[in-house]
Amino acid sequence: MRERRRAQRLRVLKAGKVIITDWVAVDCTVRDISPHGARLEFDQPVDLPSEFTLRVVSADLTIPAATAWQRKLEAGVRFTGVATAGKVESSPMRVARPPQVPTLETLALPLS
Repeated sequence: MRERRRAQRLRVLKAGKVIITDWVAVDCTVRDISPHGARLEFDQPVDLPSEFTLRVVSADLTIPAATAWQRKLEAGVRFTGVATAGKVESSPMRVARPPQVPTLETLALPLS
């Protein structure tokens, strides 16, 4: 089978949230990630909207995203904008230092 992705995905196990509106969020697990997208896993079936915001909780990243595909409890998403760091109110990044551009190595740190 031929690989169609633009960049290799890094396998991770990160807590995430799909932010649908200011009042609606769905917990997920980020299973792999690249600069262009990610694969998400859910505990129960979810009907994702075409566009939403993905928050990678442990990395304190917020990324605009769009649904690329969805099967059963998994979904592939493509990133549609620039990731921002330090958006969580209690984030040490927000208090201790200015936001930094995250790298895939940052995302590969163990889940806290």
